[in-house]
Amino acid sequence: MSPKISIRIGPRPGDLGTVLAMHGELYAREHDFDERFEAHVAHGLATFAAALGEARDEPGAEPGWLWVAECGSDVVGTVALTDEGDGVAQLRWFLVDPAARGAGVGRKLLHAVLDHARGRGFERVKLWTVDSLESAARLYREAGFRCTERNPVRQWGQRLDELRYDLELG
Repeated sequence: MSPKISIRIGPRPGDLGTVLAMHGELYAREHDFDERFEAHVAHGLATFAAALGEARDEPGAEPGWLWVAECGSDVVGTVALTDEGDGVAQLRWFLVDPAARGAGVGRKLLHAVLDHARGRGFERVKLWTVDSLESAARLYREAGFRCTERNPVRQWGQRLDELRYDLELG
């Protein structure tokens, strides 16, 4: 991985908007997803932001975390982890900018999230993705995730197979 790429935990002001913009632009360009995908991501990010805000009022509460990969001042990757309760965490908003692919950014982000989940005592990490994201799926499988569910859907202007992956941490 290039030494000029760093990973920090956030979010900082503006990070969630960056996550949304990156997802909307990349998935439209690479997968022809329509504006409903961006709305889906926006809804999840709004819920995430609200939970983070509410957690400030409850000492010790940690509803989720966001990791941001940067090259200088440019965001080149993101991933988040949310606490879904009952020892389950959900991996969300995993994305690497095309210009940074192949440099190990995705693998480093994924390992940071999984190390954090283990350190926090989560028993399992789940995630949802679609079948067209094979590079990400390869990383998930290499990390030990298993595909546990497959559902054909029509969403975001496409016919897709929605996939659930699970990783047992115990």
